[in-house]
Amino acid sequence: MRIFTKALIKVAAPMPDLDSFQRYLFVGPHPDDIEVGVGATAAKLCRMGKEVEFLIVTDGRYGSDTADYDKEELIEIRKQETLKSAEIIGAKKVIFLTYDDGGDYSETDIKNDILKEIVEFKADVVFTPDPLLKTECHSDHLKVGRATSTAFMFSGIAGVPKDKFGLEAYAAKALAYYYTEIPNVRYKVKKQDVETQIKALQQFPSQFKVVDNMDQMKMISAYIRFRALRAGFWRFKGRAEELRVVPNSRMHCFAEKVK
Repeated sequence: MRIFTKALIKVAAPMPDLDSFQRYLFVGPHPDDIEVGVGATAAKLCRMGKEVEFLIVTDGRYGSDTADYDKEELIEIRKQETLKSAEIIGAKKVIFLTYDDGGDYSETDIKNDILKEIVEFKADVVFTPDPLLKTECHSDHLKVGRATSTAFMFSGIAGVPKDKFGLEAYAAKALAYYYTEIPNVRYKVKKQDVETQIKALQQFPSQFKVVDNMDQMKMISAYIRFRALRAGFWRFKGRAEELRVVPNSRMHCFAEKVK
């Protein structure tokens, strides 16, 4: 019976081929989250000639290891770092929503902002952190993951974008969660994509420093290279990034496991 159910689901609600679309929206809670979580995927899609946009929800004002600093100065630094990184990856556009870092904002407000961008950009695939990650305690990641999920669902409901923004609906085709512990897709990337990801992360010196004789940039670079090889190894793909992908045909009242 289980085999029959799986076969039926694959026919009725097939998993999408992520390479088959044209427009991809990457949503990050903070500057550098996209690069850390799914930078090689973004680099590959740009290399393929796809349209890629980054949407950064918060201003990253608390991205400092000291308490005594100019927050407005750090906000601008992180913005410029993000722009340099996105240029290296090849993103078409970067949108900054500028909500205060730290989670003290309305999840409904960010949901509406993300929804508006999905329908304006006509995003086919939307990437966001997985709010179901069991160890995730950062409110920005949890709120952004949930808000993006809701925005994704409402993007195809005709009356919602019309009533809120005067825009025609555009149903995004797939939601791809990064920072996930329950991946159902190992998205194949190349070594050059991983190296582009690392080069992009090198544009964030405010975040990756030498602390207590530990070079944080070297550490995260080594981890990202290892993570890509580990994800690719189990599916004989060389290198990959792990994602939990939900097609729009399985995003509501769908009780079966998304595999």
